[in-house]
Amino acid sequence: SDKTRKLMEGCREWRKSLVAKVGECQICCCSPRFPRTGPRELSELACHEIACGSLRLKAIDKPYAILVLCSYCNCEAVKDSKEWPQSRQLAVLKEKSPERYDLKAFNFLVNPRAPNRITEREVDQWITKR
Repeated sequence: SDKTRKLMEGCREWRKSLVAKVGECQICCCSPRFPRTGPRELSELACHEIACGSLRLKAIDKPYAILVLCSYCNCEAVKDSKEWPQSRQLAVLKEKSPERYDLKAFNFLVNPRAPNRITEREVDQWITKR
């Protein structure tokens, strides 16, 4: 739609600069410079919205709701919500980009009436498992 196109255009440069600043997949650490095995395009980096689905558009310009992932991790790894729930994705953000991590803002973005839908303890359990 036109609304979606305008929204994406408005944050395109910010998202591009975020990818450049992070420089590698925040899950597997590959990058175009240090590609994973297989087709090179699987190592291309992009922004991944942790709050996906119907909430994706609300999250596309929120630093606390974005991970930088390679095409492989974006299309395969985080696809399984049982293996990669939002709490685990937030743990990656907290560990790799603590300056952008804001659980309170993320919870408000996803559901303003549920400020504790994901707790700090749920996020931290994934960090200790690594």
